[in-house]
Amino acid sequence: MNEKHEQLIADYLKGNLDEQGKQKIEELLAKGEIDFIDFRAMEQLYDELKMVPVPEPGPQQSSRFYEMLEKQKQLSALSITERIAVFFKKGIAQLTMPRLAYACLLLIAGGFIGVQFGNNDEEMEQLSTQMQEMRQMMMISMLEGPSTTDRLKAVHISSQITSADDQAVSALLFTLNNDPSINVRVQAIEALKRWGKDEYVRKGLINAIAKQESPIVIIELADAMIELELKNSAKEFKQLLEERELEYNVKQKLESSIAALS
Repeated sequence: MNEKHEQLIADYLKGNLDEQGKQKIEELLAKGEIDFIDFRAMEQLYDELKMVPVPEPGPQQSSRFYEMLEKQKQLSALSITERIAVFFKKGIAQLTMPRLAYACLLLIAGGFIGVQFGNNDEEMEQLSTQMQEMRQMMMISMLEGPSTTDRLKAVHISSQITSADDQAVSALLFTLNNDPSINVRVQAIEALKRWGKDEYVRKGLINAIAKQESPIVIIELADAMIELELKNSAKEFKQLLEERELEYNVKQKLESSIAALS
């Protein structure tokens, strides 16, 4: 999400937009230029922040103030990049609301970071690497959550990761093999295909065939095998045909896939 869109959403949430501005938001959402899930996450963040109570000054406020001041001095000694890394890691470690945390990530990454780094290529490159790591951590954390919506969001986050390490790939493969939602499993296949040249991913996708019960997921895997030209998967499909009573359309799909892979 670009900076102009973030500012527009912020003004909308604060009630600062006129009718023309509100119409602009609706048009951007309709065109998909503003991701609806991201918009809802930011809206939720704003609502949550409004509900945070502001405590009245008390006897302990002074000591807390000086503790915070000392921590801020220690934090100020770090580079901007290091400070951002500390902030994100602390937020993820205390994660109880994945979508809220992700909204924070969007707000900070889109606004504050761009202003602070400007055109410093070296620091921007370092930050980009750290942001990739944070996205992976966020994705893995959300994949473990109970909410289907959050798990779908986690798979969506994977599309922003240029290259995934074994931990992130393992999390997506586990999701493909174990998630109770067929939709999440299908989206996990799409996510893994982006790293289809990686040998670990290729082996994981082939091994996942025998673990699937849903006809929809099996068909999606068959399409993925052809797209990635995974000829070794043909024997897995043959085994499914021999061992299971499959629906007619699934049998046809597997037979045509085996022919294409042979």
